[in-house]
Amino acid sequence: MVEQPIQARSTSARLGGCWTTYLGAAYGVLTSAGMISLTLPEMAGMTGMAFQLYAHKRCKAASVTVYDWAGRHLNALDRIGILSETYHYEPNMRSYEAARKHAVFAIKRSIDRGIAVIAWAIDNGEFGVIYGYDDEDGIFLVDGVDKFNRPFGSDPMLYDNIGAKFPPAPILHYQIPLASVAYDREKTYMDSLRFYVREMEKTFHVSPEYHSGLLAYELWIHALNSGDYDSFGLRYMTSVFAEAKMMAAQYVKQLADTWGGLSGIADAAERFDRISSLFSTMMTEVLAQDWHGAKHLGKPVTPDQAKRLVPLLHQARSLESECVNTIKNSITNGGK
Repeated sequence: MVEQPIQARSTSARLGGCWTTYLGAAYGVLTSAGMISLTLPEMAGMTGMAFQLYAHKRCKAASVTVYDWAGRHLNALDRIGILSETYHYEPNMRSYEAARKHAVFAIKRSIDRGIAVIAWAIDNGEFGVIYGYDDEDGIFLVDGVDKFNRPFGSDPMLYDNIGAKFPPAPILHYQIPLASVAYDREKTYMDSLRFYVREMEKTFHVSPEYHSGLLAYELWIHALNSGDYDSFGLRYMTSVFAEAKMMAAQYVKQLADTWGGLSGIADAAERFDRISSLFSTMMTEVLAQDWHGAKHLGKPVTPDQAKRLVPLLHQARSLESECVNTIKNSITNGGK
């Protein structure tokens, strides 16, 4: 009897409910594959994704995704003991089209092993999950943000459309988890806090139009004061970073409650909680947004709303600066 080639296969992986869609996709893939047993806030903190804060000078929506994907995503999963392969190709690269063709083979091979794939441009300009395929129709089965905004969720994606579903940024970027390995959780805790300090203190991020950490706050505040901001992007980045600050606060509180590796962690946890509250106020009281879907993102941000955001951002920045100094001094003094 001749064995027939596999024509279709799928996994149980789905996009996790999270505004930072790379994090949600990675969490869904790794949980489905049995590679991690972390809560979402734990993963957000340990990988450092909860500590990212980036801003464009006009608060464009790209603020949250303009960073070194290839290096950052490989490093994020490595921190939690995940060996992975990360592929990143852009249209100006000579091998871009060849890489898109190879991606079909590589993604199907991973799904045949029972492991879904994290990928950019699932539905639109967001990360999502490729969880299955069907050779007869030439499609990938995908789960992206359309699941939150449409009754029937994400449409299947043609093999030929891999990396090209979002024309403003037709980037082929996907990550395939290969194996989980043992790792030192305490080292990961320390690495995550060092990453937080570095990201907050960075003096250059990608280009002069973008900043990270404490300088991102200044760029954000300047845009609001000048009135030169993109309303959609402002609402979007507020949602993303408000959720990230909430997960950061939960993660650092957990460290304060269960881990004695850093002397100033309890003080930092208290400040992170206050920062999270400020971002929640920005989100729900000033911008009148909720956490469900994107129905608020198309609304304008009025000059009065912009004005009311400014003192909240000043307070958050001051608390972040205190957190940075507390954590940095504790690390310098030997941790405990």
